[in-house]
Amino acid sequence: MGKSWKDTRGRLFDSHYKPTRTLEQNLEQRPEGIPRKHWKWFIEYRNDPATKAKCKQNTLNRKKQLYTHTGGSKSLARAREEESQLQGRTVGRGELWILKHKRSYGSYIHEEAQRIGEKISELEQLDESTRILSENDSLAQALGKEHPGRVRGMGHGPTPSQIFSSSSQPPVDRAQVEETQRMLCELQAEVTTEKLKTKAIEDELAAEKTKRQEIESVLSYLVQQQCGELPPDIAARMNSLDRYGGT
Repeated sequence: MGKSWKDTRGRLFDSHYKPTRTLEQNLEQRPEGIPRKHWKWFIEYRNDPATKAKCKQNTLNRKKQLYTHTGGSKSLARAREEESQLQGRTVGRGELWILKHKRSYGSYIHEEAQRIGEKISELEQLDESTRILSENDSLAQALGKEHPGRVRGMGHGPTPSQIFSSSSQPPVDRAQVEETQRMLCELQAEVTTEKLKTKAIEDELAAEKTKRQEIESVLSYLVQQQCGELPPDIAARMNSLDRYGGT
């Protein structure tokens, strides 16, 4: 649709505008059904130096295109979709490139297209996986790395990161992921249990230490009351505590 509108504008301008006329004369010769102010804006736009420079650059860019295809105004993305429906299977980028760079009687449109087409065929015969859309499919290997912002054969809009980011990731085994998560949970539970056991032991040791300190305080008081001498049974108990604390 965009190309059709572009071509229509070009035909209208070429058929109704003459550079030898004055602006007023060109406005009087505007196409039927187009308001005067719209035609005036269009003439000024086409005669703007920036517009002329852009048109000139676009012409030069088209001349530099090496791999023009035989699909006409139909994009390769649309042609790929139609060809896939026709054949009842997904048509790869490489296969479509070959189809759209041959004439109706089967020959390539030029020698460079033939070289690329034969390279694609060779790659797909050696490795059928190169028929599947990827960053390393037959077309990518034959033509080289994709340019940023576009993907060959996918039309306007899709970028390499959008097309290839998901397909380049290895498939995920859901069962393996769930098993790994289960084992991780069990391991975390075991670690938590061990931490609780360690905390209980530490609390028990702290309680014993506090108890010993309290006993020592009481004994110290008794020693003072007995003028420095302990009763035999208490002295024996004290020695036992000292030996326990030293081990």
